[in-house]
Amino acid sequence: MTATADGQTRTGTGGCPVRKLTQPDDALAPDVEPLAGPAPRLRVRSFELARAVLRHPEATRQAGFGADGFHGGTAGASIRPPVLYLEGDAHHAQRRAAARFFAPRTVEGYRDWMQETADRLVAQVRTDGWTDLSRLSMQMAVQVASRVIGLDRAAAPGMHHRLDAFFEPPHPDARSPLGRWREARRSTAMLRFYLLDVKPAIRARRRARRDDLISRLLDDGFSDVDILTECVTYAAAGMVTTRELITVATWHLLDDDALLARYRAGDRAERLALVEEVLRVEPVVGHLLRRTVEPLTLDGPGGPVDVPAGTVVDIDVRAANADARTVGEAPLGLCPGRSLPRSVPPALLAFGDGHHKCPGAPMAVMEAEIFLSTLLRDDLAAAGPPRVRWSEVTQGYDLSALRVRRLPRHDG
Repeated sequence: MTATADGQTRTGTGGCPVRKLTQPDDALAPDVEPLAGPAPRLRVRSFELARAVLRHPEATRQAGFGADGFHGGTAGASIRPPVLYLEGDAHHAQRRAAARFFAPRTVEGYRDWMQETADRLVAQVRTDGWTDLSRLSMQMAVQVASRVIGLDRAAAPGMHHRLDAFFEPPHPDARSPLGRWREARRSTAMLRFYLLDVKPAIRARRRARRDDLISRLLDDGFSDVDILTECVTYAAAGMVTTRELITVATWHLLDDDALLARYRAGDRAERLALVEEVLRVEPVVGHLLRRTVEPLTLDGPGGPVDVPAGTVVDIDVRAANADARTVGEAPLGLCPGRSLPRSVPPALLAFGDGHHKCPGAPMAVMEAEIFLSTLLRDDLAAAGPPRVRWSEVTQGYDLSALRVRRLPRHDG
């Protein structure tokens, strides 16, 4: 049995622990549901329908992560859209330019360096005090993503704090002294990130190119502001989401002795499978949004679904990832090594699908497995569950204050 974030205790079918970040079960909800609002809006919960939407680049465009505001505002006239917002040939060109940084052979080449980084960070976990794992995992994610991007000051504490401030949710009481201070910190984080982290990296690469994303963007004629936009995009995709994955996986493992024993006893492939299953059950990005630019017909289980042009399609990733028709029994259970259809990845839609699928998925999973395996070499105690908040940007969870300490060894 396992305790969920809402305080309930539940158990999964076949001994599989269930998701902790529980929302009301909607197993009886329709696959496609119109949503109220001033503009046409549709929610999709079926895995097959959701994947069909994501694989129609000619009929849809990105509508999540602020894309509509970017295209509809004044920024688009002066700032090159980041790869997350691009469509068509421009998007394919940008993806090709960055693809080699995430190719399997390149990613595998990072393994030794990732292990050294994990060893150094995990050494901070002591027996005589509590360590905030969410902060430690953020340091791991920042240092790994920064190496790919080309940010040279990733190991400096200041960069972690600037990124934390940038992605920190607003304080619930914006008028309180703490709320005003936090908003001021958030509003200046972008400028500080540019001046102290991005600009020095650009300056260094204007003098001498390196094998990283910033050098490639300079070769392609990107301005400093355009490079900043890309750095923020990759920071959100490669740092914040990986931090959440590491934190939620640690939470699951420390809260279930059988699952922890299975992880420790497994080989690398089995450990990776467990990480991917955690991500399927607890996707960091809870919803993906697309806007149709032409009429679209989806072949659903209940018959064709006609979607007019101009409709915002809200893909419920949490529901699609728990679609029993795809994942089989105990869809809410954390059961590594599921038998899935050949075309279905282990994490299902947790990394998206189609032309906007996250290119760094293999690196994120490998990074999480390396960090977790290093962390769990010793027995740990947790001070309690993490603090759970919900992010308006990702429509997913934001975990913090998962405090752990190493238990003393009793040799002999």
